[in-house]
Amino acid sequence: MKPFGETLPRVSRTTTIFVTRKRQGVGHGRPISVPDSIQTYVDLREVISQLEPIEIVVSQSGSYGFDKNAGMSARTLAFAYFLGVMLGDMSKRPSRSEICRSMSVMLKLSQRHRSNLRFGSFVALCAGMIGIRMKRIKDHFEVLSSGYHYHAFVWLSQSSELLMWIFEKCLGLRAGETTTRNPIRGNWLLSAPVKFQAWFLQGLADSDGYVDLNKHEIGIVVEPNRNLIAKILDRLRVRFRHSRIKGQSTFLMSLNEGFRLPIFSPFARTHKFELMKKLVKARRFRGPWPRWLRHDVDRLVSLGKPSGEVILTILDKHNVAIRSQHIRQR
Repeated sequence: MKPFGETLPRVSRTTTIFVTRKRQGVGHGRPISVPDSIQTYVDLREVISQLEPIEIVVSQSGSYGFDKNAGMSARTLAFAYFLGVMLGDMSKRPSRSEICRSMSVMLKLSQRHRSNLRFGSFVALCAGMIGIRMKRIKDHFEVLSSGYHYHAFVWLSQSSELLMWIFEKCLGLRAGETTTRNPIRGNWLLSAPVKFQAWFLQGLADSDGYVDLNKHEIGIVVEPNRNLIAKILDRLRVRFRHSRIKGQSTFLMSLNEGFRLPIFSPFARTHKFELMKKLVKARRFRGPWPRWLRHDVDRLVSLGKPSGEVILTILDKHNVAIRSQHIRQR
């Protein structure tokens, strides 16, 4: 019997799962022990310590800025980033059978930006760092209802019990729930180190964030996880404001505020990161524009170029940041 007034520590039940299984569930891979719930970051760290990176990934990790040995620190950050992308753009494919409960994930990225090749490869690398195989497959093409031809790079992971465990225990989602409609149950993230939180946010921002060329600010769609993401941003001392854009909760921040963290990953180096970096470092004219800039903008406008293209052309050619309101005034 415990002494009066003393609280016994919580004992979490554990389960054995397999990161990989052969077809039909025959021939198990190396088993790992996972808790039935994640209460604090310490619970997750115990799981990450058991994960082994895929051998070919270790040789590639250095080229992306990771520790070449893919040690515990590198695996932890890879897990954080992968979790952020999983909350964002990644589609989840659960499989529940009598043999096992597993999940595969798919990432589709528009071919409008060639940098998405590196982004997808970086996500696949992070998956490999925690023992999950993920590879690029045949590109996707479809004609949308608007008539737009959508071309996408595609990556698909293996089906894994670990992915299902991440979905159910780390994100706290149940059967029938989705990251699009249902808020995650992830308060344990508030006990994680700030670097883990930053990499998690970078994964989310690289998926669901954008750079507004008109207002020179950064937006992250946080629907339906507004409260949790707000707490993480507060802990990281990132100043932001809330807005509803196209019916979705969105957090907005200045370019300088986003670049300071940074909110987009300098390792994945998406087009969003590169655009943020260019705009932060670009020159700005507070008074009247010099003649050469006026002439160049007027020439582009006379050619019927949309404002976004004019802004990007001036940025790339002259390292000068202008806004759409300036173009409208022309």
